[in-house]
Amino acid sequence: MKDKPIILVVDDNPINLRVLVKNLQTEYDLLVSKTGESALKNAFKHSPDIILLDIMLPDMDGFTVCEKLQQNDVTSSIPIIFISSVHDPLQKTRAFAAGGVDYVTKPFHQTEVMARVQTHLQLKDMREVLEQQKNIISEQLSEKNRQLSTLMDNLFGIAYRGHMDNDRTMQLMSVGTKSLTGYSADYFTGINAKPFMSVVLEKDQESIRNRIAEALKAKERFECEYRIALKSGETKWVREQGVGLYDESGTVYAVEGFISDATKSKTQELGIRKENSVLKKKMQAHYFENIVGDSEPMQNLYEMILKAAGTDDNVIVYGESGTGKELVSRAVHDHSTRINGNFVPVNCGAVPEHLFESEFFGHKKGAFTGAVANRRGFLEQADNGTLFLDELGEISHLGQIKLLRAIEGGGFTPVGGTGVVHVKPRIVAATNRDLMELVRDGAMRSDFYYRIHVVPIYIPPLRDRKEDIPQLIEHFMRMFSRQDDCPSITIEVLNAFIAYDWPGNIRELQNALHQYLHLGTLILGGEQIISGKDIARQNSIPQEPLDRAIARFERQYIVDVLKRNDWRRMATATTLKIDRKTLFRKMRTLKIVDG
Repeated sequence: MKDKPIILVVDDNPINLRVLVKNLQTEYDLLVSKTGESALKNAFKHSPDIILLDIMLPDMDGFTVCEKLQQNDVTSSIPIIFISSVHDPLQKTRAFAAGGVDYVTKPFHQTEVMARVQTHLQLKDMREVLEQQKNIISEQLSEKNRQLSTLMDNLFGIAYRGHMDNDRTMQLMSVGTKSLTGYSADYFTGINAKPFMSVVLEKDQESIRNRIAEALKAKERFECEYRIALKSGETKWVREQGVGLYDESGTVYAVEGFISDATKSKTQELGIRKENSVLKKKMQAHYFENIVGDSEPMQNLYEMILKAAGTDDNVIVYGESGTGKELVSRAVHDHSTRINGNFVPVNCGAVPEHLFESEFFGHKKGAFTGAVANRRGFLEQADNGTLFLDELGEISHLGQIKLLRAIEGGGFTPVGGTGVVHVKPRIVAATNRDLMELVRDGAMRSDFYYRIHVVPIYIPPLRDRKEDIPQLIEHFMRMFSRQDDCPSITIEVLNAFIAYDWPGNIRELQNALHQYLHLGTLILGGEQIISGKDIARQNSIPQEPLDRAIARFERQYIVDVLKRNDWRRMATATTLKIDRKTLFRKMRTLKIVDG
Protein backbone atom coordinates (compact mmCIF):
# COMPACT_ATOMS: atom_id res chain seq x y z
CA MET A 1 0.00 0.00 0.00
CA LYS A 2 1.36 3.47 -0.88
CA ASP A 3 2.50 5.63 2.06
CA LYS A 4 1.98 8.86 0.14
CA PRO A 5 -0.07 9.83 -2.93
CA ILE A 6 2.01 9.97 -6.12
CA ILE A 7 2.00 13.20 -8.13
CA LEU A 8 3.35 13.40 -11.68
CA VAL A 9 4.67 16.90 -12.44
CA VAL A 10 5.03 17.64 -16.18
CA ASP A 11 6.92 20.86 -16.99
CA ASP A 12 10.07 21.64 -18.98
CA ASN A 13 10.82 24.85 -17.09
CA PRO A 14 13.47 24.22 -14.38
CA ILE A 15 12.27 27.14 -12.27
CA ASN A 16 8.67 25.93 -12.27
CA LEU A 17 9.83 22.39 -11.47
CA ARG A 18 11.92 23.60 -8.58
CA VAL A 19 8.98 25.56 -7.10
CA LEU A 20 6.52 22.68 -7.51
CA VAL A 21 8.91 20.06 -6.12
CA LYS A 22 9.77 22.23 -3.14
CA ASN A 23 6.08 22.76 -2.31
CA LEU A 24 4.91 19.19 -2.82
CA GLN A 25 7.76 16.84 -1.89
CA THR A 26 7.12 16.93 1.88
CA GLU A 27 3.64 15.45 1.55
CA TYR A 28 3.72 13.53 -1.72
CA ASP A 29 5.88 11.15 -3.76
CA LEU A 30 6.84 12.95 -6.96
CA LEU A 31 7.52 11.88 -10.53
CA VAL A 32 8.90 14.47 -12.96
CA SER A 33 8.62 14.58 -16.75
CA LYS A 34 9.85 17.33 -19.05
CA THR A 35 8.18 16.12 -22.27
CA GLY A 36 4.79 14.88 -23.24
CA GLU A 37 6.13 11.48 -24.32
CA SER A 38 7.91 11.00 -20.98
CA ALA A 39 4.74 12.03 -19.17
CA LEU A 40 2.71 9.38 -20.98
CA LYS A 41 5.26 6.67 -20.18
CA ASN A 42 5.38 7.65 -16.50
CA ALA A 43 1.60 7.78 -16.25
CA PHE A 44 1.07 4.38 -17.89
CA LYS A 45 3.82 2.77 -15.78
CA HIS A 46 3.19 4.27 -12.33
CA SER A 47 -0.54 5.29 -12.40
CA PRO A 48 -0.05 8.47 -10.32
CA ASP A 49 -2.87 9.77 -8.12
CA ILE A 50 -2.87 13.20 -9.78
CA ILE A 51 -1.03 14.96 -12.64
CA LEU A 52 0.12 18.59 -12.80
CA LEU A 53 0.42 19.22 -16.55
CA ASP A 54 1.99 22.22 -18.28
CA ILE A 55 0.38 23.24 -21.56
CA MET A 56 3.54 24.26 -23.43
CA LEU A 57 5.87 21.24 -23.83
CA PRO A 58 8.71 20.72 -26.35
CA ASP A 59 7.23 17.73 -28.21
CA MET A 60 3.43 18.10 -27.86
CA ASP A 61 1.05 20.41 -26.02
CA GLY A 62 -0.60 19.52 -22.71
CA PHE A 63 -4.03 19.22 -24.32
CA THR A 64 -2.79 16.36 -26.53
CA VAL A 65 -1.21 14.62 -23.52
CA CYS A 66 -4.45 14.97 -21.56
CA GLU A 67 -6.56 13.57 -24.41
CA LYS A 68 -4.26 10.53 -24.77
CA LEU A 69 -4.46 9.86 -21.03
CA GLN A 70 -8.25 10.11 -21.14
CA GLN A 71 -8.39 7.53 -23.95
CA ASN A 72 -6.48 4.92 -21.95
CA ASP A 73 -8.37 2.80 -19.40
CA VAL A 74 -5.37 2.76 -17.04
CA THR A 75 -5.11 6.56 -16.80
CA SER A 76 -8.57 7.86 -17.71
CA SER A 77 -9.62 8.35 -14.07
CA ILE A 78 -6.49 10.26 -13.00
CA PRO A 79 -7.32 13.93 -12.18
CA ILE A 80 -5.32 16.34 -14.36
CA ILE A 81 -4.64 19.92 -13.23
CA PHE A 82 -3.37 22.16 -16.04
CA ILE A 83 -0.63 24.66 -15.16
CA SER A 84 0.02 27.60 -17.45
CA SER A 85 1.11 31.20 -17.55
CA VAL A 86 -1.75 31.93 -19.98
CA HIS A 87 -4.80 33.62 -18.42
CA ASP A 88 -6.94 33.38 -21.57
CA PRO A 89 -10.43 31.96 -20.74
CA LEU A 90 -10.37 30.14 -24.10
CA GLN A 91 -7.37 28.15 -22.88
CA LYS A 92 -9.24 27.26 -19.69
CA THR A 93 -12.31 26.21 -21.63
CA ARG A 94 -10.16 24.01 -23.89
CA ALA A 95 -8.43 22.51 -20.84
CA PHE A 96 -11.73 21.44 -19.29
CA ALA A 97 -12.94 20.12 -22.66
CA ALA A 98 -9.82 17.95 -22.93
CA GLY A 99 -10.64 16.33 -19.59
CA GLY A 100 -8.85 18.49 -17.02
CA VAL A 101 -10.37 19.03 -13.61
CA ASP A 102 -8.66 22.34 -12.80
CA TYR A 103 -6.51 25.13 -14.23
CA VAL A 104 -3.78 26.91 -12.23
CA THR A 105 -1.99 29.97 -13.57
CA LYS A 106 1.63 30.94 -13.02
CA PRO A 107 3.30 32.32 -10.95
CA PHE A 108 2.32 29.70 -8.39
CA HIS A 109 1.11 30.45 -4.90
CA GLN A 110 2.07 27.63 -2.56
CA THR A 111 -1.18 27.58 -0.57
CA GLU A 112 -3.33 27.66 -3.72
CA VAL A 113 -1.47 24.77 -5.39
CA MET A 114 -1.56 22.66 -2.22
CA ALA A 115 -5.26 23.39 -1.65
CA ARG A 116 -6.24 22.46 -5.18
CA VAL A 117 -4.17 19.28 -5.16
CA GLN A 118 -5.66 18.23 -1.83
CA THR A 119 -9.22 18.97 -3.02
CA HIS A 120 -8.90 16.81 -6.14
CA LEU A 121 -7.16 14.01 -4.26
CA GLN A 122 -10.09 13.98 -1.82
CA LEU A 123 -12.56 13.83 -4.71
CA LYS A 124 -10.59 10.94 -6.24
CA ASP A 125 -10.52 9.11 -2.91
CA MET A 126 -14.29 9.50 -2.49
CA ARG A 127 -14.91 8.04 -5.95
CA GLU A 128 -12.57 5.14 -5.24
CA VAL A 129 -14.25 4.43 -1.88
CA LEU A 130 -17.66 4.31 -3.54
CA GLU A 131 -16.34 1.96 -6.25
CA GLN A 132 -14.69 -0.28 -3.64
CA GLN A 133 -17.91 -0.45 -1.65
CA LYS A 134 -19.83 -1.33 -4.79
CA ASN A 135 -17.36 -4.15 -5.53
CA ILE A 136 -17.49 -5.39 -1.94
CA ILE A 137 -21.28 -5.55 -1.99
CA SER A 138 -21.19 -7.33 -5.36
CA GLU A 139 -18.67 -9.81 -3.98
CA GLN A 140 -20.83 -10.37 -0.93
CA LEU A 141 -23.84 -11.17 -3.10
CA SER A 142 -21.78 -13.71 -5.01
CA GLU A 143 -20.46 -15.11 -1.75
CA LYS A 144 -24.00 -15.47 -0.37
CA ASN A 145 -24.99 -17.54 -3.40
CA ARG A 146 -21.89 -19.70 -3.00
CA GLN A 147 -22.52 -20.15 0.70
CA LEU A 148 -26.14 -21.15 0.13
CA SER A 149 -25.10 -23.77 -2.42
CA THR A 150 -22.44 -25.16 -0.07
CA LEU A 151 -24.78 -25.20 2.90
CA MET A 152 -27.50 -27.02 1.00
CA ASP A 153 -25.00 -29.59 -0.30
CA ASN A 154 -23.51 -30.26 3.14
CA LEU A 155 -26.41 -29.29 5.40
CA PHE A 156 -24.07 -27.36 7.63
CA GLY A 157 -26.83 -25.50 9.44
CA ILE A 158 -30.39 -26.18 10.57
CA ALA A 159 -32.99 -27.68 8.29
CA TYR A 160 -36.28 -27.61 10.17
CA ARG A 161 -40.05 -27.99 10.25
CA GLY A 162 -41.89 -25.94 12.86
CA HIS A 163 -45.39 -25.41 14.23
CA MET A 164 -47.35 -22.23 13.59
CA ASP A 165 -47.05 -20.45 16.93
CA ASN A 166 -45.36 -17.34 18.33
CA ASP A 167 -42.79 -19.34 20.29
CA ARG A 168 -41.79 -21.32 17.19
CA THR A 169 -41.88 -24.81 18.65
CA MET A 170 -40.15 -27.29 16.36
CA GLN A 171 -41.23 -30.68 14.99
CA LEU A 172 -37.96 -31.58 13.27
CA MET A 173 -34.44 -30.13 13.24
CA SER A 174 -31.30 -31.41 11.51
CA VAL A 175 -28.05 -32.48 13.20
CA GLY A 176 -26.47 -29.19 12.16
CA THR A 177 -28.34 -27.61 15.09
CA LYS A 178 -25.51 -28.45 17.48
CA SER A 179 -22.72 -26.94 15.37
CA LEU A 180 -24.76 -23.77 14.88
CA THR A 181 -26.22 -23.22 18.37
CA GLY A 182 -24.25 -25.48 20.71
CA TYR A 183 -27.49 -27.30 21.58
CA SER A 184 -28.46 -30.69 20.17
CA ALA A 185 -31.60 -31.00 18.05
CA ASP A 186 -33.33 -32.82 20.96
CA TYR A 187 -33.05 -29.66 23.03
CA PHE A 188 -35.71 -28.13 20.75
CA THR A 189 -37.69 -31.25 19.70
CA GLY A 190 -37.42 -33.86 22.49
CA ILE A 191 -39.15 -34.30 25.85
CA ASN A 192 -39.40 -30.97 27.73
CA ALA A 193 -38.28 -29.26 24.53
CA LYS A 194 -37.56 -25.54 24.50
CA PRO A 195 -39.06 -23.36 21.75
CA PHE A 196 -36.56 -21.98 19.24
CA MET A 197 -37.59 -18.41 20.09
CA SER A 198 -36.01 -18.95 23.54
CA VAL A 199 -32.51 -18.59 22.03
CA VAL A 200 -33.41 -15.56 19.87
CA LEU A 201 -32.41 -12.21 21.38
CA GLU A 202 -35.47 -10.51 22.82
CA LYS A 203 -34.98 -7.28 20.86
CA ASP A 204 -35.12 -9.26 17.57
CA GLN A 205 -38.17 -11.42 18.35
CA GLU A 206 -40.96 -9.03 17.38
CA SER A 207 -39.46 -8.16 13.99
CA ILE A 208 -39.05 -11.90 13.19
CA ARG A 209 -42.65 -12.67 14.09
CA ASN A 210 -43.94 -9.74 12.00
CA ARG A 211 -41.76 -10.60 8.99
CA ILE A 212 -42.81 -14.26 8.93
CA ALA A 213 -46.51 -13.43 9.53
CA GLU A 214 -46.56 -10.93 6.62
CA ALA A 215 -44.87 -13.40 4.25
CA LEU A 216 -47.16 -16.30 5.18
CA LYS A 217 -50.25 -14.13 4.82
CA ALA A 218 -49.13 -13.21 1.30
CA LYS A 219 -48.08 -16.84 0.66
CA GLU A 220 -44.53 -15.73 -0.08
CA ARG A 221 -41.15 -17.10 0.92
CA PHE A 222 -39.45 -15.20 3.71
CA GLU A 223 -35.89 -14.39 4.66
CA CYS A 224 -34.72 -12.68 7.83
CA GLU A 225 -31.51 -12.15 9.78
CA TYR A 226 -31.37 -12.03 13.56
CA ARG A 227 -29.20 -12.85 16.54
CA ILE A 228 -29.27 -15.97 18.72
CA ALA A 229 -27.65 -16.71 22.10
CA LEU A 230 -25.42 -19.79 21.87
CA LYS A 231 -25.05 -22.38 24.64
CA SER A 232 -21.61 -20.89 25.29
CA GLY A 233 -23.22 -17.51 26.00
CA GLU A 234 -21.85 -15.87 22.86
CA THR A 235 -24.06 -14.14 20.28
CA LYS A 236 -24.26 -15.18 16.64
CA TRP A 237 -26.01 -13.74 13.58
CA VAL A 238 -28.09 -16.29 11.63
CA ARG A 239 -29.94 -16.09 8.36
CA GLU A 240 -33.25 -17.91 8.02
CA GLN A 241 -35.06 -18.73 4.78
CA GLY A 242 -38.40 -20.46 4.86
CA VAL A 243 -41.80 -21.08 3.35
CA GLY A 244 -45.26 -21.90 4.68
CA LEU A 245 -47.04 -25.21 4.10
CA TYR A 246 -50.75 -24.76 3.29
CA ASP A 247 -53.73 -27.14 3.34
CA GLU A 248 -56.41 -27.34 0.67
CA SER A 249 -58.30 -24.44 2.21
CA GLY A 250 -55.21 -22.23 2.05
CA THR A 251 -54.55 -22.31 5.79
CA VAL A 252 -50.90 -22.53 6.83
CA TYR A 253 -50.24 -25.47 9.14
CA ALA A 254 -46.41 -25.55 9.32
CA VAL A 255 -43.23 -23.78 8.30
CA GLU A 256 -40.17 -25.35 6.70
CA GLY A 257 -36.84 -23.67 6.18
CA PHE A 258 -33.12 -23.49 6.65
CA ILE A 259 -31.09 -21.50 9.21
CA SER A 260 -27.42 -20.76 8.54
CA ASP A 261 -24.57 -18.85 10.14
CA ALA A 262 -24.43 -15.25 8.88
CA THR A 263 -22.10 -13.71 11.44
CA LYS A 264 -19.21 -12.92 9.09
CA SER A 265 -21.23 -11.56 6.18
CA LYS A 266 -23.60 -9.64 8.46
CA THR A 267 -20.73 -8.01 10.32
CA GLN A 268 -19.23 -6.94 6.98
CA GLU A 269 -22.62 -5.75 5.74
CA LEU A 270 -23.25 -3.68 8.86
CA GLY A 271 -19.81 -2.13 8.53
CA ILE A 272 -20.39 -1.26 4.87
CA ARG A 273 -23.89 0.04 5.62
CA LYS A 274 -22.50 2.31 8.33
CA GLU A 275 -19.73 3.57 6.05
CA ASN A 276 -22.24 4.21 3.24
CA SER A 277 -24.56 6.04 5.62
CA VAL A 278 -21.78 8.24 6.96
CA LEU A 279 -20.48 8.97 3.46
CA LYS A 280 -23.95 9.73 2.11
CA LYS A 281 -24.74 12.10 4.97
CA LYS A 282 -21.36 13.76 4.56
CA MET A 283 -21.87 14.27 0.83
CA GLN A 284 -25.43 15.56 1.32
CA ALA A 285 -24.32 17.95 4.03
CA HIS A 286 -21.43 18.98 1.82
CA TYR A 287 -23.24 20.01 -1.33
CA PHE A 288 -26.73 18.60 -1.88
CA GLU A 289 -28.51 20.81 0.66
CA ASN A 290 -32.02 21.82 -0.54
CA ILE A 291 -31.51 20.50 -4.07
CA VAL A 292 -33.91 17.54 -4.35
CA GLY A 293 -33.59 14.51 -6.64
CA ASP A 294 -31.53 11.34 -7.01
CA SER A 295 -32.04 10.68 -10.74
CA GLU A 296 -29.04 10.24 -13.02
CA PRO A 297 -29.27 13.82 -14.42
CA MET A 298 -29.22 15.18 -10.85
CA GLN A 299 -26.27 12.98 -9.87
CA ASN A 300 -24.37 14.49 -12.81
CA LEU A 301 -25.40 17.96 -11.62
CA TYR A 302 -24.10 17.27 -8.09
CA GLU A 303 -20.76 16.16 -9.54
CA MET A 304 -20.48 19.41 -11.53
CA ILE A 305 -21.32 21.48 -8.44
CA LEU A 306 -18.51 19.78 -6.55
CA LYS A 307 -16.06 20.31 -9.42
CA ALA A 308 -17.01 23.99 -9.71
CA ALA A 309 -16.68 24.45 -5.95
CA GLY A 310 -13.14 23.06 -6.15
CA THR A 311 -11.99 25.90 -8.42
CA ASP A 312 -12.10 29.70 -8.10
CA ASP A 313 -13.03 30.33 -11.73
CA ASN A 314 -16.19 32.12 -12.79
CA VAL A 315 -19.23 29.90 -13.26
CA ILE A 316 -22.26 30.17 -15.55
CA VAL A 317 -25.39 28.21 -14.61
CA TYR A 318 -27.75 27.41 -17.48
CA GLY A 319 -31.32 26.36 -16.82
CA GLU A 320 -34.89 27.05 -17.77
CA SER A 321 -36.99 29.33 -15.60
CA GLY A 322 -37.92 27.65 -12.33
CA THR A 323 -35.21 24.97 -12.31
CA GLY A 324 -33.41 26.31 -9.23
CA LYS A 325 -30.44 28.22 -10.65
CA GLU A 326 -29.94 30.24 -7.46
CA LEU A 327 -29.97 27.08 -5.31
CA VAL A 328 -27.23 25.57 -7.47
CA SER A 329 -25.23 28.80 -7.36
CA ARG A 330 -25.50 28.95 -3.57
CA ALA A 331 -24.31 25.35 -3.36
CA VAL A 332 -21.21 26.24 -5.40
CA HIS A 333 -20.50 29.14 -3.04
CA ASP A 334 -21.20 27.22 0.18
CA HIS A 335 -18.71 24.51 -0.65
CA SER A 336 -15.94 26.62 -2.13
CA THR A 337 -13.05 28.32 -0.36
CA ARG A 338 -15.19 31.48 -0.32
CA ILE A 339 -17.78 30.07 2.08
CA ASN A 340 -16.84 32.63 4.76
CA GLY A 341 -17.49 35.49 2.33
CA ASN A 342 -20.86 36.95 1.33
CA PHE A 343 -23.16 35.45 -1.28
CA VAL A 344 -24.66 38.53 -2.96
CA PRO A 345 -27.59 37.82 -5.31
CA VAL A 346 -28.42 40.38 -8.00
CA ASN A 347 -31.35 40.26 -10.43
CA CYS A 348 -29.72 41.96 -13.41
CA GLY A 349 -33.07 42.43 -15.15
CA ALA A 350 -34.35 44.51 -12.23
CA VAL A 351 -31.46 47.03 -12.14
CA PRO A 352 -32.37 50.21 -14.11
CA GLU A 353 -29.66 51.50 -16.42
CA HIS A 354 -29.45 54.87 -14.67
CA LEU A 355 -28.84 53.14 -11.31
CA PHE A 356 -26.35 50.56 -12.59
CA GLU A 357 -23.20 52.29 -11.27
CA SER A 358 -24.77 53.14 -7.91
CA GLU A 359 -26.04 49.58 -7.40
CA PHE A 360 -22.87 47.77 -8.49
CA PHE A 361 -20.18 50.24 -7.42
CA GLY A 362 -21.91 52.01 -4.52
CA HIS A 363 -22.04 55.74 -3.80
CA LYS A 364 -20.79 58.33 -1.36
CA LYS A 365 -22.94 60.45 0.90
CA GLY A 366 -24.29 63.46 -0.99
CA ALA A 367 -23.47 62.05 -4.43
CA PHE A 368 -27.06 62.67 -5.53
CA THR A 369 -30.45 63.53 -4.06
CA GLY A 370 -31.36 60.84 -1.56
CA ALA A 371 -27.76 59.67 -0.97
CA VAL A 372 -27.90 60.36 2.76
CA ALA A 373 -25.09 57.93 3.64
CA ASN A 374 -22.24 56.01 2.09
CA ARG A 375 -23.39 52.76 0.48
CA ARG A 376 -21.28 49.78 -0.61
CA GLY A 377 -22.21 48.40 -4.02
CA PHE A 378 -22.78 44.76 -4.96
CA LEU A 379 -19.13 44.26 -5.99
CA GLU A 380 -17.76 45.52 -2.69
CA GLN A 381 -20.31 43.50 -0.70
CA ALA A 382 -19.13 40.37 -2.52
CA ASP A 383 -15.40 41.02 -1.99
CA ASN A 384 -13.74 37.63 -1.25
CA GLY A 385 -17.18 36.09 -1.63
CA THR A 386 -19.53 35.35 -4.53
CA LEU A 387 -21.48 37.77 -6.70
CA PHE A 388 -24.49 35.94 -8.14
CA LEU A 389 -25.69 37.59 -11.36
CA ASP A 390 -29.15 36.24 -12.18
CA GLU A 391 -30.57 36.93 -15.65
CA LEU A 392 -27.07 37.78 -16.90
CA GLY A 393 -28.29 38.27 -20.45
CA GLU A 394 -30.23 41.40 -19.40
CA ILE A 395 -27.12 43.50 -18.72
CA SER A 396 -26.71 46.25 -21.32
CA HIS A 397 -23.59 46.80 -23.47
CA LEU A 398 -22.56 49.78 -21.34
CA GLY A 399 -23.11 47.78 -18.14
CA GLN A 400 -21.00 44.94 -19.52
CA ILE A 401 -18.10 47.32 -20.23
CA LYS A 402 -18.21 48.82 -16.73
CA LEU A 403 -18.53 45.46 -15.02
CA LEU A 404 -15.82 43.85 -17.14
CA ARG A 405 -13.28 46.53 -16.19
CA ALA A 406 -14.05 46.07 -12.50
CA ILE A 407 -13.79 42.27 -12.43
CA GLU A 408 -10.66 42.20 -14.58
CA GLY A 409 -8.73 44.05 -11.88
CA GLY A 410 -9.11 47.61 -13.08
CA GLY A 411 -11.21 48.50 -10.07
CA PHE A 412 -14.04 51.04 -9.90
CA THR A 413 -14.91 54.36 -8.35
CA PRO A 414 -18.11 54.68 -6.28
CA VAL A 415 -20.53 57.35 -7.50
CA GLY A 416 -19.45 60.64 -5.94
CA GLY A 417 -16.11 59.19 -4.87
CA THR A 418 -12.56 59.94 -5.95
CA GLY A 419 -10.50 56.85 -5.07
CA VAL A 420 -10.38 53.56 -6.98
CA VAL A 421 -11.66 50.50 -5.13
CA HIS A 422 -10.22 47.06 -5.93
CA VAL A 423 -12.15 43.92 -4.96
CA LYS A 424 -11.94 40.18 -5.70
CA PRO A 425 -15.42 38.71 -6.00
CA ARG A 426 -16.06 35.41 -7.73
CA ILE A 427 -18.76 35.65 -10.40
CA VAL A 428 -21.43 32.96 -10.54
CA ALA A 429 -23.98 33.90 -13.17
CA ALA A 430 -27.25 32.32 -14.27
CA THR A 431 -29.38 32.55 -17.37
CA ASN A 432 -32.11 30.77 -19.30
CA ARG A 433 -30.85 32.20 -22.59
CA ASP A 434 -28.22 31.04 -25.09
CA LEU A 435 -25.37 33.46 -24.39
CA MET A 436 -23.40 32.50 -27.49
CA GLU A 437 -26.44 33.37 -29.58
CA LEU A 438 -26.51 36.76 -27.85
CA VAL A 439 -22.84 37.21 -28.79
CA ARG A 440 -23.58 36.33 -32.42
CA ASP A 441 -26.53 38.78 -32.45
CA GLY A 442 -24.39 41.54 -30.95
CA ALA A 443 -26.41 41.72 -27.72
CA MET A 444 -23.43 40.57 -25.62
CA ARG A 445 -19.78 41.48 -25.93
CA SER A 446 -17.52 38.50 -26.69
CA ASP A 447 -14.89 39.60 -24.15
CA PHE A 448 -17.58 39.78 -21.44
CA TYR A 449 -18.88 36.34 -22.47
CA TYR A 450 -15.47 34.68 -22.25
CA ARG A 451 -14.74 36.30 -18.89
CA ILE A 452 -17.95 34.85 -17.41
CA HIS A 453 -18.27 31.59 -19.36
CA VAL A 454 -15.42 29.54 -17.81
CA VAL A 455 -17.11 26.68 -15.92
CA PRO A 456 -20.60 25.95 -17.30
CA ILE A 457 -23.22 24.02 -15.29
CA TYR A 458 -26.43 22.80 -16.94
CA ILE A 459 -29.54 22.15 -14.82
CA PRO A 460 -31.90 19.55 -16.35
CA PRO A 461 -35.55 20.62 -16.77
CA LEU A 462 -38.12 18.76 -14.68
CA ARG A 463 -39.58 16.99 -17.73
CA ASP A 464 -36.23 15.18 -18.15
CA ARG A 465 -36.18 13.84 -14.58
CA LYS A 466 -39.78 12.97 -13.78
CA GLU A 467 -38.66 10.14 -11.50
CA ASP A 468 -37.77 12.89 -8.99
CA ILE A 469 -41.36 14.21 -8.83
CA PRO A 470 -42.48 12.04 -5.85
CA GLN A 471 -39.45 13.23 -3.87
CA LEU A 472 -40.17 16.86 -4.77
CA ILE A 473 -43.81 16.51 -3.69
CA GLU A 474 -42.74 15.02 -0.38
CA HIS A 475 -40.13 17.78 0.08
CA PHE A 476 -42.60 20.61 -0.53
CA MET A 477 -45.31 19.03 1.62
CA ARG A 478 -42.89 19.12 4.56
CA MET A 479 -42.37 22.84 3.88
CA PHE A 480 -46.06 23.79 3.61
CA SER A 481 -48.22 24.51 6.65
CA ARG A 482 -51.18 22.15 6.14
CA GLN A 483 -54.68 22.02 7.56
CA ASP A 484 -56.27 18.79 8.76
CA ASP A 485 -58.82 18.89 5.94
CA CYS A 486 -56.24 19.20 3.16
CA PRO A 487 -56.81 16.71 0.30
CA SER A 488 -54.53 13.70 0.16
CA ILE A 489 -52.04 12.86 -2.59
CA THR A 490 -53.81 10.05 -4.43
CA ILE A 491 -52.68 7.89 -7.32
CA GLU A 492 -54.74 10.11 -9.65
CA VAL A 493 -52.92 13.21 -8.44
CA LEU A 494 -49.48 11.60 -8.74
CA ASN A 495 -50.37 10.34 -12.20
CA ALA A 496 -51.38 13.85 -13.26
CA PHE A 497 -48.17 15.35 -11.86
CA ILE A 498 -45.99 12.79 -13.67
CA ALA A 499 -47.90 13.01 -16.98
CA TYR A 500 -47.57 16.82 -17.12
CA ASP A 501 -44.45 18.31 -18.79
CA TRP A 502 -43.95 21.26 -16.37
CA PRO A 503 -42.82 24.13 -18.62
CA GLY A 504 -42.43 26.20 -15.43
CA ASN A 505 -40.33 23.44 -13.83
CA ILE A 506 -39.92 23.23 -10.02
CA ARG A 507 -41.51 26.61 -9.35
CA GLU A 508 -44.65 25.63 -11.27
CA LEU A 509 -44.81 22.27 -9.46
CA GLN A 510 -44.53 23.99 -6.07
CA ASN A 511 -47.29 26.45 -6.92
CA ALA A 512 -49.60 23.75 -8.32
CA LEU A 513 -49.10 21.58 -5.23
CA HIS A 514 -49.72 24.55 -2.90
CA GLN A 515 -52.93 25.40 -4.77
CA TYR A 516 -54.12 21.81 -4.66
CA LEU A 517 -53.52 21.43 -0.93
CA HIS A 518 -55.16 24.73 0.06
CA LEU A 519 -57.91 25.19 -2.56
CA GLY A 520 -58.77 21.58 -3.34
CA THR A 521 -58.28 21.98 -7.10
CA LEU A 522 -55.40 20.88 -9.31
CA ILE A 523 -54.83 23.13 -12.33
CA LEU A 524 -52.03 22.26 -14.72
CA GLY A 525 -51.31 24.37 -17.79
CA GLY A 526 -54.55 26.32 -17.27
CA GLU A 527 -56.65 23.16 -17.29
CA GLN A 528 -58.47 21.94 -14.18
CA ILE A 529 -57.39 18.35 -13.57
CA ILE A 530 -58.84 17.69 -10.10
CA SER A 531 -62.05 19.45 -8.96
CA GLY A 532 -63.92 19.76 -5.67
CA LYS A 533 -66.12 16.81 -6.64
CA ASP A 534 -63.03 14.72 -7.16
CA ILE A 535 -61.83 15.69 -3.68
CA ALA A 536 -65.10 14.51 -2.15
CA ARG A 537 -64.65 11.18 -3.91
CA GLN A 538 -61.04 10.97 -2.75
CA ASN A 539 -62.12 11.40 0.87
CA SER A 540 -63.70 7.96 0.67
CA ILE A 541 -60.31 6.46 -0.18
CA PRO A 542 -58.52 4.93 2.83
CA GLN A 543 -55.83 7.27 4.14
CA GLU A 544 -52.22 6.07 4.26
CA PRO A 545 -48.70 7.51 4.67
CA LEU A 546 -47.34 9.36 1.64
CA ASP A 547 -44.34 7.09 1.17
CA ARG A 548 -46.60 4.02 1.05
CA ALA A 549 -48.97 5.70 -1.44
CA ILE A 550 -46.02 6.75 -3.62
CA ALA A 551 -44.54 3.25 -3.54
CA ARG A 552 -47.92 1.69 -4.40
CA PHE A 553 -48.44 4.09 -7.29
CA GLU A 554 -44.87 3.67 -8.54
CA ARG A 555 -45.17 -0.12 -8.56
CA GLN A 556 -48.51 -0.09 -10.43
CA TYR A 557 -47.29 2.51 -12.90
CA ILE A 558 -44.12 0.57 -13.73
CA VAL A 559 -46.12 -2.67 -14.12
CA ASP A 560 -48.59 -0.93 -16.48
CA VAL A 561 -45.75 0.42 -18.66
CA LEU A 562 -44.02 -2.98 -18.68
CA LYS A 563 -47.25 -4.62 -19.85
CA ARG A 564 -47.71 -2.04 -22.62
CA ASN A 565 -44.17 -2.80 -23.78
CA ASP A 566 -44.67 -6.59 -23.59
CA TRP A 567 -42.30 -6.68 -20.58
CA ARG A 568 -39.38 -5.43 -22.66
CA ARG A 569 -37.18 -3.67 -20.12
CA MET A 570 -35.19 -1.49 -22.49
CA ALA A 571 -38.36 -0.09 -24.09
CA THR A 572 -39.88 0.43 -20.65
CA ALA A 573 -36.80 2.27 -19.35
CA THR A 574 -36.94 4.53 -22.44
CA THR A 575 -40.62 5.30 -21.84
CA LEU A 576 -39.97 6.11 -18.18
CA LYS A 577 -36.86 8.15 -19.11
CA ILE A 578 -34.64 6.24 -16.70
CA ASP A 579 -31.67 3.97 -17.37
CA ARG A 580 -31.91 0.16 -17.29
CA LYS A 581 -30.03 -0.18 -14.01
CA THR A 582 -32.49 2.15 -12.29
CA LEU A 583 -35.42 0.14 -13.69
CA PHE A 584 -33.89 -3.17 -12.51
CA ARG A 585 -33.28 -1.73 -9.05
CA LYS A 586 -36.87 -0.46 -8.77
CA MET A 587 -38.23 -3.83 -9.93
CA ARG A 588 -36.23 -5.61 -7.23
CA THR A 589 -37.21 -3.11 -4.54
CA LEU A 590 -40.90 -3.17 -5.50
CA LYS A 591 -40.89 -6.97 -6.02
CA ILE A 592 -42.01 -6.82 -9.66
CA VAL A 593 -41.65 -10.18 -11.41
CA ASP A 594 -41.72 -10.53 -15.20
CA GLY A 595 -45.15 -11.42 -16.48
